[in-house]
Amino acid sequence: MLLALGLGALALRANSGVLSLAALTPRLEWMLSLQVSMDLHGDQANARVLLPKADDIQLVRAERVESGGLSFSVHDREGNRQAVFEADRLDGHQVATWNAIVRVLPRRWILPEASPIPTSYPDDLALHLQPTETIQSADPEIIAVAKAHTTPADVSRTVRDLFDYVHTEIRAGTYENALDARTTLRWQEAFCGGKSRLLVALLRAAKIPARMVGGLILERGAKRTTHAWVEAWINGLWIPFDALNDHFAERPAHYLQLYRGDHALISRTSDVNFQYRFHAKAWRTPPDEQAASSGGSAYDTHVLWQAFRRAEISLNLLRILLTLPVGVLVLLLLRNVVGLRTMGTFAPALLAVAFRDTGLLWGTAVFVIVIGVGIAARSVLDHFQLLHLPRLAIAMTVTILSMLVITWWSVQRGILEPAHVTMFPIAILTLTVENAFQEWQERGVRYAALLASGTLFCVACIHTVIENHFVQAIVFAFPEMLLAVLAAYLVLGRYAGLRLFELWRFRDLLGSRGQP
Repeated sequence: MLLALGLGALALRANSGVLSLAALTPRLEWMLSLQVSMDLHGDQANARVLLPKADDIQLVRAERVESGGLSFSVHDREGNRQAVFEADRLDGHQVATWNAIVRVLPRRWILPEASPIPTSYPDDLALHLQPTETIQSADPEIIAVAKAHTTPADVSRTVRDLFDYVHTEIRAGTYENALDARTTLRWQEAFCGGKSRLLVALLRAAKIPARMVGGLILERGAKRTTHAWVEAWINGLWIPFDALNDHFAERPAHYLQLYRGDHALISRTSDVNFQYRFHAKAWRTPPDEQAASSGGSAYDTHVLWQAFRRAEISLNLLRILLTLPVGVLVLLLLRNVVGLRTMGTFAPALLAVAFRDTGLLWGTAVFVIVIGVGIAARSVLDHFQLLHLPRLAIAMTVTILSMLVITWWSVQRGILEPAHVTMFPIAILTLTVENAFQEWQERGVRYAALLASGTLFCVACIHTVIENHFVQAIVFAFPEMLLAVLAAYLVLGRYAGLRLFELWRFRDLLGSRGQP
C-alpha cells in the first residue's frame, strides 16, 4: 500500500505536468574562501590577489571579507578584479579571509565549419596576436610548428590540429612553474602553464587571436594550486581550450575563472612571510525558480521549498531531513541483510550526516581521535566508581574539549575541513564512546576494534549514498518516494533469513548436505 501510494502520487504529479528534468537537478554551487596570512614587524606591507569576476558563465555572490587588522579594497586591473590586503605598521601574525558563493555554468561551443582564418582584426584583438616575453609567437621554431598544422581556409581545423599537437605531443610534466612557450616546445613536456603558453603562441603564429586564462579547478578541500587554460577568438567569440585536461571548446562546471591574461595570481611585498590557501566546499541548492516552478501548482515541489524559506528554515536542513531516511535504509540493509555490527542503533546514519561538513576522510580521522580520547578518559573515570549520569556528563565534556582542540589545530594550519567538527552530534559521540568502552571491557580490544570498523564502514556507505547527487535530486523533487522507503522498512523488518556474514561463517556446515 505504501509503495502504491508513493507511485500513485508520482503518477499524479506526472499527469499534472509538474514532473520535469529541471526539477530533478539541484544546482551545484561552491562555498569558496581565500585565506591569506602575513607575519609583520611594524612595516608597511601589502598582498594583491586576483579574484573571480561574475559574467554570463559564472556567478559570484554573497561576498564577505574578514580582514582582521588588514585593510581591504578591490580594484580593476586590466579588466580583472584585484583584491588588495594592506598593513600599516602592524605586528604579529595577521590573517584575512575572503568568502563567496560561486557557480559555473558548463558550456560547449560548436566551431564554424569551413570558415577561413581572417586576414585582419580590430586593434583590440590585434594585441592578442603579438609575441610576449613568455609567449614567443614570432620564434622560428614555433612558427614552423604552427605552419605545419595551419589550414588557412579552415579556422576550426587549424585550432583542432594545434590543440591536438599540444595535448598529445607535449607530455604532462611536473614543471608547474612558469615555463614559457619556447621552452615547452623544446622540452616537449610541461604542466598547464607551459602547455597553455605554447598553445597561445601557436594560435597567434597561425594568425588566430588567443590569450591565457587563470583559474581554479573547484573540488572539495584546501589547495594552493591554480590552473591555466586558453581562450581563442573564433567567429566573434572567445572560446576556451584546455590542452592539459583535453577540454576542447568547452568549459566544465568546476572551472572557475580568476583572471584573463598571463598574470601572477598574487603579488606582494617582499621579505614578508606570506601564505595563502583556497578552500572550496560543494553546495547543492534547488534549481532556479523559473525552471522548477509550475505556476504554484499544489503538486510542485518548489512550493515545498518556498514554504521552508518563508519559515526561515534552511534548505540544507530540508536536505538532511529528506535524505536521512534513505541513509537509515542503507543501515538496515547492512545490519539485517549483510550482518554488520555497529556501535549504536542509528549512530552510523547520524554520523554520516555529520560527515557532510568534514568530508569522509577528515570525518573518519576525527571520529577515531575522539573515540580514542573518550575511551582513555572513560578508563580513568572507571576508577572513581561514578554514577551513570555524571559519568556520561564528564564524557560529553571531554568529547567537546577534544573537538574544540581539533578545531583550533586545523584553523591554525589553514585546514578548514576538521574545523567543521563542531557540527558533529555530540550526544551520539558521547554514547558511542560509552558503548565502545563497555565492549572493550566485556569482549576485549579485538571485538571493540571490529565494532568500530563496522561502524565506520556503515558510515562510509551511508555517506556515499546520501551525498549522491541523483539520490538528492530524487528525494528533493519527489518527497513522496519516502513512502517507498517506508515500504522497504516493512520488508526488511520481516526478514528472518540468514545474513551474508552468517552464510560465510557457516559455509562448511551448509556445504555438508546429508552428512551428520
